[in-house]
Formats: sequence, structure tokens, C-alpha cells
Amino acid sequence: MYLVTWIEGEEVEYRLLPSEEELPEELEEEKNSIVVEIENAPMN
Repeated sequence: MYLVTWIEGEEVEYRLLPSEEELPEELEEEKNSIVVEIENAPMN
């Protein structure tokens, strides 16, 4: 799972993506974006 965060002006957008293949190509060129990989935590 990937959490994508990017900032445009004063707006902050978040998007959860299930796989790296679904990352939008424009994010790779976007300087204001952060991509965080979230590993599945074990459920107790």
C-alpha cells in the first residue's frame, strides 16, 4: 500500500494506492510530492 501526499499552493491532497503500478506518472516529476510505502501490519 502506498500513501501519496502532494501540495499544490495551500492545498494538500492525499491518496492511498494499492500498488506501485498505480502511481501517477506526473508524481515522479512533482517536487511537492511524498510517496510512503505502508507495509501490512499484523492484526492481533
